[in-house]
Amino acid sequence: MAEQRPALSITIAGVLMLALAMTAQHAAAAFRCGTSLVDVGDWPAEVEERCGAPDYVASYPAVVVAGLGVVRDIEHWYYNPGPQGFIRRLEFRDGLLRQERSLGYGFLGETAGNCAPARLQEGISEFELIARCGEPLSRRTRWHSVSSSRHHAGQVAAVMPVQEWLFEFGDQRFRRLVTLENGRVVRIETRKKPH
Repeated sequence: MAEQRPALSITIAGVLMLALAMTAQHAAAAFRCGTSLVDVGDWPAEVEERCGAPDYVASYPAVVVAGLGVVRDIEHWYYNPGPQGFIRRLEFRDGLLRQERSLGYGFLGETAGNCAPARLQEGISEFELIARCGEPLSRRTRWHSVSSSRHHAGQVAAVMPVQEWLFEFGDQRFRRLVTLENGRVVRIETRKKPH
């Protein structure tokens, strides 16, 4: 009988450790939104009830099926608390919250359309770019396949949107072509205006 007690206490200790690990994992996935708690797996309506309407929303295709087109998309919701806090980006996939990221400090009083080339910077989010510069003169989206395998009819392919936004700066001779991947500026190029 004395030999069974250590095994029982090890089992109870194992169960307690597992419960603590699960609680810690759950707490790491959850985050505060004002006085409410938001968690991975929440519906967009639940997040909006707790956090309010987002400051900016961007949608992207995420999965393409040959012959059907886009069958799954990703939404990025941005919340800007101003310069006292970090911009928060919430990523929704399949209609549920999947990830939360803190970006750089928030901002106040940006005037969309009052943009200069120096305000374009690599690493800023699509939301910051729109807030600083307004809508681009033109946009185009192409898709980069995430997997390197060849896809046949009926197979599912994961894709990442690569966006190119063209910005105009008044009477200057040069425009800026801004490339975004996964909602972030990755490249800025100078382009001459046609004569």
